[in-house]
Amino acid sequence: MQKKQMSLQLIFSPFISQLGSAIYLLGLNWLIVHATGDTKLIGLITGLGGIFFVVGDLVAATLVDHHDRKMVMVGADAISAAACLIGAWLIDPAHPQTWLLILITAVLDLLLSISYPAAKAITPDIIAPTALQRFNAIANSVFSLASIVAPLVGGLLLANQALDFKGFLIINALSFIVAGLLSWSIRAPRFQPANEKSNMLRDTITGLRFVLGEAHLRLMMIALGAFNFCAAGFLLTAPFIADTIFQGRATAYSEFLMMSAIGGMIGGSLLALQRRAVSAVQVYGEQVLYGVLLILLGLWLQHPFWLICALINGFVNGRMFASLATLMQAATPRDMLGRVFGLIFLVYDGVQPLGNFFFGAFIHNWGAHTYLVLGALLVIGFTLLITLTRRLSEVAEK
Repeated sequence: MQKKQMSLQLIFSPFISQLGSAIYLLGLNWLIVHATGDTKLIGLITGLGGIFFVVGDLVAATLVDHHDRKMVMVGADAISAAACLIGAWLIDPAHPQTWLLILITAVLDLLLSISYPAAKAITPDIIAPTALQRFNAIANSVFSLASIVAPLVGGLLLANQALDFKGFLIINALSFIVAGLLSWSIRAPRFQPANEKSNMLRDTITGLRFVLGEAHLRLMMIALGAFNFCAAGFLLTAPFIADTIFQGRATAYSEFLMMSAIGGMIGGSLLALQRRAVSAVQVYGEQVLYGVLLILLGLWLQHPFWLICALINGFVNGRMFASLATLMQAATPRDMLGRVFGLIFLVYDGVQPLGNFFFGAFIHNWGAHTYLVLGALLVIGFTLLITLTRRLSEVAEK
């Protein structure tokens, strides 16, 4: 089968399911606050559900490399749709059952963390190697669009007083059905896994050995972990700054999130237009420059500069994730892609709670100076990664 330059199904399937999930979370937050008048339950539900992201990364490492990847995507969407429909049938909007909300959220998080590595693993089977960078950039940009569209659609749905949480669950189920149909329509060569039986522990160890044995992949995994640790602190700092420093601006936090999402789309779009292949050193260098900006922001916090940094944050982070995904796909054998992406996403998802815990303990005391710490971590960490990457390249040339 001749590989393509583009696959609209592979772009819009993750986007539609992510859009439905984002709208579901808006509905979930509204339901809980409306029913209980508190946000503690939201933290409990999303926190417990988040654990299943890590579990899903481990499952994906085995599932994606031992089964047809297209059918893994279709199956994940089908089970997600079923969970939403069953939840809509069982939920009592007036007195929402905590156990049911936790179960639905956990199932959706688990299956999302399986479906996403499957989509990344199947991409090299469909897209020509020369088009991977452009495709990944466009796919990430469209995926980020869900962060902009979801609040708009969710706001309209919440304004409709006749729609209760059952309606949100049904809408989310429909989004997974559409996403599953799009995945089903993908024309891809059937993945023939190795004859070895799947074993989660063995596959995780195999994937870990492969990543640790490939120096460039090892550094990319560290880079994504360092990035998400700092990103957790950056996102956690934003509402605190909006509330304590820009308290006269009621829309400050929403403006911040919007600017970050727009920056991500711009970064992905420019990467898609870039003909020259991106390098890890270039991506790491952009993080260093952004770290310098954050240090300046910590020294001179002004609302316009704060929003500009949010825009640039989305820009460099959108480019980084799409670029590293392309480099990982090129450096990984086809039959190892599930294990590699599952393991790397495990590190990526696993460090976020650490970042939340670390920065959450100090933001109140550090205030705007949190940006100094974030900037310093990015400058030091990614300068070190640039140095190590260049040394690897020099050794390889010799």
